[in-house]
Amino acid sequence: MDPELFLFFFILFIVLAIILWGHYQVGTAKQRAERFREALRIEGNELILPKRMRLVKGRFTLKGRWSSSGRSRHYSIERKFTESEEIETDRIELKPERFSLLINKAEEALIDVPAYLVKDPEFDGILIIPIIPSYRISMEKTSLEVSKDMEFAHLHLETNEWEIHGRLYVSIQKNRGAKVELKKEKPKVTERLIYTKEGGDFERKFLREKLIVISDRRVADPRSFKRALKREVLLEGHGEYTVELTLDVPLGSDVHDKTPIIVEQGDETPEGEVKVWAVI
Repeated sequence: MDPELFLFFFILFIVLAIILWGHYQVGTAKQRAERFREALRIEGNELILPKRMRLVKGRFTLKGRWSSSGRSRHYSIERKFTESEEIETDRIELKPERFSLLINKAEEALIDVPAYLVKDPEFDGILIIPIIPSYRISMEKTSLEVSKDMEFAHLHLETNEWEIHGRLYVSIQKNRGAKVELKKEKPKVTERLIYTKEGGDFERKFLREKLIVISDRRVADPRSFKRALKREVLLEGHGEYTVELTLDVPLGSDVHDKTPIIVEQGDETPEGEVKVWAVI
């Protein structure tokens, strides 16, 4: 056989083997996560484990992005578990903790969540990720305004425990319209809240569902969080956001005004059902 042809088939075999092994790992992890999920139950504000287990408490960070190499393109994922303490228990108290779920349209992602790493031999490597939302929302400015050539848009903002809501007043004829966007940096994630030529009201609620996510440290994929929540983009959790008002100018530079929005961790555990999902 031609040496070059042999080398081609050898490389192809290695690539296919890696792909098949990856699919096998993901499939096995999904089965284990689902079996673990089915063995859990909720009592009040506690997650009851199948038995007394050794756990490592900490934080789990997922970063993901598409990268290209020649003609090929692949999604690279960085997984990091940071340990804070080791415990042995048969239950976990469900209480608010800081979390961040960020994925943009290009699937650049940053997931930063509290997590418990299971060290039990049967379920070693399984992650228990409690996402218990509670917020304190504040903003630097409650009014934003943009104008150009006697045309303007004015935004009045208010917040409560769970949401940002605003009223947009617009007086334009030549310009295309006015829009309000919620933004986050690193990764850059943008969500349009309203686009109008006539004004109007909007509200943007932050995640309120209490979630227990069961995943696997070795194969967790940030895109699975987006699919589980049925979102095109994910822009949820604590940290600093920006609300930006833009006057959309057809033949010239757009005009902007913006304010930081600070979403801090609240103390109150929300009411309602706790959903338990296996997310790989």
